[in-house]
Amino acid sequence: MKVLCGTDFSDRAEEAAEFGALLAQRTGGELTLVHVLDTRSVLLGPAPALDAIEENAQQRLQATADRLRAGGAKVSTELPAGWPDEALVAESKRHGADLLVLPALGRRDGAGLRLGKTCERVLRTTETPMLVLRDTTPLLGWLRGERTLRVLLAYDFTPQADAAVLFAGRLAELGPCHLIASYAEDSRREATRLGLLDEPVRALHHLREEIGQRIARALPALPVEVAVTAHDGEPGAQLAHLAEREQADLLLVGSHQRGAVERLFSGSVALDLLRDSQANVLVVPGAAVASASLLPPVIRCIVAATDLSPIGNRAVAHALALAPAGAEVVVVHVVSPNLMRNGRYGRPVHPEFAREHAAVVAERRQALEALVAQPAAAKVRIDLIESDRPERALLEAIEREAADLVCAGTIGRTGLGAMLLGSTAQTLLRGTRRPLLLVQPQDR
Repeated sequence: MKVLCGTDFSDRAEEAAEFGALLAQRTGGELTLVHVLDTRSVLLGPAPALDAIEENAQQRLQATADRLRAGGAKVSTELPAGWPDEALVAESKRHGADLLVLPALGRRDGAGLRLGKTCERVLRTTETPMLVLRDTTPLLGWLRGERTLRVLLAYDFTPQADAAVLFAGRLAELGPCHLIASYAEDSRREATRLGLLDEPVRALHHLREEIGQRIARALPALPVEVAVTAHDGEPGAQLAHLAEREQADLLLVGSHQRGAVERLFSGSVALDLLRDSQANVLVVPGAAVASASLLPPVIRCIVAATDLSPIGNRAVAHALALAPAGAEVVVVHVVSPNLMRNGRYGRPVHPEFAREHAAVVAERRQALEALVAQPAAAKVRIDLIESDRPERALLEAIEREAADLVCAGTIGRTGLGAMLLGSTAQTLLRGTRRPLLLVQPQDR
């Protein structure tokens, strides 16, 4: 692993350099020790003063490098000049660093630790995962094989979070890790997404299961504990509190690297954690996602939506054909709770409503069973839902089933027709984060 460590020669920076050297040594890589000559305040000064600053920095940089080399690490040094954040990002990119290590600011006894402006600026533009160190003791003990590293992973189903999961796998290769995956977003929003707003306990249980399955797909050999916070509040504050409660040595989080305007509306969990958490924080930036091999696709559940039209039934046929052995195909059909025979709608007070509605539901179920009667490699289950909001009910069913693939038919309605009459395909595209296969009419 190529590690780049920024230093200002403080005690905490020396500790960070020691960790970076040991990490590079353990992985057969190299540590690049960087001190940026921030000469902005002395640019108009005499040349001898600038030369003296540079010479003093070079001597101190070499002294630190020699001390680390004595421990067996391979160390190189860089002494760029300019804005510290820009220089660190540039050097990280130039050296192809796998990890950028920066110390938090504060006294050696740990009191008053804070995040420096350089760290904040680096977070906005770096393409390299960034580790901000507040306490190197547990990390050094882990690298030396003396203890298990307790890692709290912030997970929210985004590609950034998946990239953080994969980085956790790299850490697990270096030594024993206890991984705690935490979901700290608004639990009510997730319950609404699942159609379980009146069953918050069931919604939390569903989230734990889905997060555990997704991480196990990427890290099958690493045991994972999943924690879903049931209370509301700022995600960053919740994660910082949970890290303290779980005695986490490291907080691992992905970052969207939002700009200043975006942060006003959406906030930044990564930045909040860097500022507020007492634990070490490792941020996997959004820029790293493009080159990351994200979670491998596995098809264990396919949701096939049909309105029993020819194109909807073709979507079911495609789902059955695509499903691998051992997977499950859930055929979802939504019927209005007010539907009677011959397309009529009524209310429970109607004298014939109960009988006719039951007959319609029975006919729909019989048609669905006939649709999946042919033997298939996958297990097949029918989910007939009564709802007067079919598209909303379909989205909720997809999320409850945690579908790995969704198959649906579309008649290709666009423009004014889609605006006036609606489009299930567009609703699915906007409303679900699942992979989606749309089956179009063959004569379109």
